Amino acid sequence: HESRQRRQTGRRTMLSSEEMEAEHRQGVGRDRARLLERDEEVPVRPILLAVGFVVSGIVLLSVWGAIMTGAIDTEKWWPGQGWKTPALSFFVLGIICMLPGSYTLWIAYHAWRGTRGYNFSQIPNVR
Repeated sequence: HESRQRRQTGRRTMLSSEEMEAEHRQGVGRDRARLLERDEEVPVRPILLAVGFVVSGIVLLSVWGAIMTGAIDTEKWWPGQGWKTPALSFFVLGIICMLPGSYTLWIAYHAWRGTRGYNFSQIPNVR
């Protein structure tokens, strides 16, 4: 086996063109070779939190849709409130959950794919 020489640039480890060609010939593919050249740590907690936000947002917006279509009787669950107050509450909470979660997942997906301009350091760390 020949030794692999890699040059360090910041947090990334770059594969030489010969190494990428060898991996491509072995069936790894260009996308996989590009993923292998990265040396970043994937922030699992923030991504799981973002998934939780997206799921919560979907549930809240689904309840909003059910209220708007009349599938949920608002007079039974919120007597005297009418339908506007609960519907607006579920809509606003759903949007508040959905926006940051989907934005974080968008960044994570493109960082994972190796799209230029996206990296995992753009996702805030959660302790």
